[in-house]
Parts: sequence; C-alpha cells; structure tokens
Amino acid sequence: MKRISILVILGLVVWAGFYLRFIDLGQKPMHTDEAVNGVMIQQSLAGEDVHFDPGHYHGPLLRYLSIPVVVLADAMGGDGLTEGSLRWLTALAGGLGVLVFIMFRTLAGRDASFVALVFAAVSPPMVYYSRYFIHESVFVLFSLLFLYFVWRFFEEKNLRFAIWTGVMAGFLHATRETVVLVLAAAAIALLVSFGKDWRDQLDWLKSKQGLQGLGAGLLCGTLVSVLFYSAFFTYWRGPLDSILTYFNYQTELGHEDVWYYYLGLIVGERTPVGYWGQIWILLLAMAGLWQAFVEKEREAARLPFFRFIASYTIVTTVLYSIISYKTPWLVLNFLVCWILLAGMGWVYLWGKLRSILVHAILVVVLLFSLGHSLRQTWLLSFRFSADPRNPFVYSHTSPDLLNLVERIERLSQLHPDGKDMRIDIAGMEYWPLPWYLREYPNVGYWEQLPEGSEAVIQVFSFLGDQEVPELDETAYMSELRGLRESVFLLIFIEMELWDKQFPNR
Repeated sequence: MKRISILVILGLVVWAGFYLRFIDLGQKPMHTDEAVNGVMIQQSLAGEDVHFDPGHYHGPLLRYLSIPVVVLADAMGGDGLTEGSLRWLTALAGGLGVLVFIMFRTLAGRDASFVALVFAAVSPPMVYYSRYFIHESVFVLFSLLFLYFVWRFFEEKNLRFAIWTGVMAGFLHATRETVVLVLAAAAIALLVSFGKDWRDQLDWLKSKQGLQGLGAGLLCGTLVSVLFYSAFFTYWRGPLDSILTYFNYQTELGHEDVWYYYLGLIVGERTPVGYWGQIWILLLAMAGLWQAFVEKEREAARLPFFRFIASYTIVTTVLYSIISYKTPWLVLNFLVCWILLAGMGWVYLWGKLRSILVHAILVVVLLFSLGHSLRQTWLLSFRFSADPRNPFVYSHTSPDLLNLVERIERLSQLHPDGKDMRIDIAGMEYWPLPWYLREYPNVGYWEQLPEGSEAVIQVFSFLGDQEVPELDETAYMSELRGLRESVFLLIFIEMELWDKQFPNR
C-alpha cells in the first residue's frame, strides 16, 4: 500500500512538472533568441541549407531535434510552425530533465532523488526556461545524463557506460560550446571523489580495460558531434567551425554582471510581482555538502558519489560566476545540481536528527516549497511571463509588438498585393520581427530607412534618446509601439492603406 501511495504521489508530481511546461506554450511573444532559432527551423523545413555559424550561433542539435518535434506538434495540433510547436522540444527536455532524477535513486538514494524530483518539477526558473525555445533545457538534460553515465563508468568500469558517456558528451558539444565547463567540472569532481584512491583510478585508466573505455567514449562522442556539425556528413566545414567557435564567438556588450548574480537569482528577493526565490534549496544543499565532505558514518557507500556531485556543483557555480558574461537562463546549469544536493540534504537531516519536531519542520519545508514554487511558477511563467518586473525576463519582447503584427496582418488583407506588399524595417534592433513576418516575402531590413522607399509600411526601431526619421504627415499615418524595454518602434503606414481600415468613415 505504501509503495502504491508513493508511486501515485510521484506520478502526480511528474504530471504537474510536464503540465506546467506544456500548457499554453504560445502565450508570450518570442524572445529574440527564440526567433533566430525559429527562422532557422523554418529555413530547414523549406529545404534551405542552414549551417553552423561559429561567430554567432550555438550548436546545431537544437535545430535537428526540433524538426521532428515540430512536425509531430503540427500533426497533433494542425497549427503548423508556431511559437507553441517550437517550444514543444524544450518543454519536453525540461520534463525529461525532471524524470532523470529517478535514475539517480541508486546513487543518491531513493528518498533523496524523490525529494529532488519534487523540487525540480515545480522549480520556477526550470519551468520558465523550459518554455523558451533556447538551448538551455536541452543542454541541462544531457548534462544530467552525462553525470550519471560518467559516474557509473568509473564505479562499475563497464564499457557500455563509457559508450553512453561519450554519446552524452557528443550531444552536449552539439548543443552548446559550454560543454568545456561541464567536462572540466566533471574531471575535477572525479578527482575529488576518488580521494586517496585517485592514483589507483588513474592506473586503471591506463590499463587495457580503461583505455578501451576511454577510446570507446571518445570515439562515440566524436561521431555524434561530427554527425550534427557536418549536417549528417554533407558539410565538413562544420566540425572545424565547432572548434573555431572558441576563438570567434562574438558576445554583445551589456551582459556583464557581478559574480554573485546567479546566486542572487536562486536566493531571490521581493519585487513588484511578489517574493521570488528558492533559498531553501541552498540551505538544504548545505546539509548535503556537510554529508559529502564532513560526515563519515551515514551512507558511507554513497559518499564518493555525494562528493562527486557536491564538487561538480561547486565548480560549475564558481566557473559560471567568475565569467563576466551572464544571462539568467545559465543558472540552470548548476541549479539542477543544487537541487539534487538539497534532496540529499533533506534526507540526511531526516535520518540524522530523529526529533519529531525536526521531522515536522522538514515536512513543512517540503510542502511549503511545493506550494510557494507553484505560486511563483504561475506568476512568473504565465501572469508576468513577459513583464520586465519578472526577474527571469531578460531583454524579452514586449507583448505590444503583437499589436503591430496584427496591424500588418489586417493591412495585408486590404492591400491588393496581400502579403506580397512591400515592407521596410530599419534600425539596429528589429528581432523578432523576421519571425513574425516570415510569410511576407517582400520585407527589407536596413540600418536606415531608404530614401524614396515605395513600401506602404515602414518601421524604424530606436532607443529613447535616439533621433527618429520624419515622413510626410499627409502621406503617412504614424504609430508608436514597444519592441522591448527601452526599445521602440515608429511605424509609418501609407495613408491610403490606413484609411481602408475604416470604409464607413
């Protein structure tokens, strides 16, 4: 009976995690990064060659995985290529990332993995960024799987785990260039976890069996990476570019922040949309760290794995924190490990402190975290999903842009050329308009509006203190819309076309 109850609760938590990630995926406008990825999917589906750009793009795996998922979403919903169908993949990856915690039950303990699964299922940042069509939730999924298989390889010294480790490393490399941080942190964590036996482990790696495992893993990882970067062995410049990206990748200014930025995201604070944060994750994780590095008696057989996860968590947190370039979704890369540590810490405190009062407090903490996280997730992922006051909103597109998209759609129905009508868009910032105007073949993008343009709709993006163009007020009607925080769009619409909206005036 107890086992059935646990399975029912587990099933409900997993269902909640997937539901929060999949429900109403198209409810917020596309972020610029999402739109860039979406346009590449559209080009791929149209049969165009889309190759990895080492200066601007992350790896191609997101695109290749998205294509069958988009086709499946279209078959089920019949809506074609939409914001919702694009986000299916990342929502699925986020949900599977929750399920992966079940795999850790033999390593971290059944109860610890269950508590961590509860935290992860409703974690506001994990839910929020699973609903973004960006690389992070996919990368985090493969990171967790990589950690699981690399530990099993060194623990059991089995060739199949070496192969799976290599495959996951290949997936990680094909997803993001930050795979180097995962590999470096895992290597350091393994050395720490070996303790005094590190020389014996290195000697085993040099043995025939160890070299076979390393060779198999390296071969599989390379094949998987090359498979995607070479566009399935048709574009051999891709694998080279995957190396050159570490020298050529261009980052924009304005993304620098203090070293404790990510920890601040986890701790949280009170904002106009209410208190947000998961400080209890870090507090419980402290107990997990204590067990890993100080406790010598409890769970002795699992201590090496505890030290591995604890070391990996600390190293990745430090690495991401010292890099000045910061975006909030990168916090997921080590938040998932803090969550696993929190699960371990909760179970450690439960077994170490056998007071009824302590047990009651731990149950309250678990239930409170569940309820509060659900409330935060509703506020941040739905009600304020594109609001600049939301701590996870980062340079997100204003919902006001959708009013412009609707206006253009209405005008195209009134124009004799329909969606073939000419549209000119100028300024330094205009994404995600190329996504929303992807069905309009005659859209031009410029730094400045061309003189003498015959476009019936002209759009100019500008910052608040920037000089804007002026067009004949008798020939054009003007509108002002928001693109994102502090970026605006000035729209000029040919007066004759504008007046067609009001036939009875």
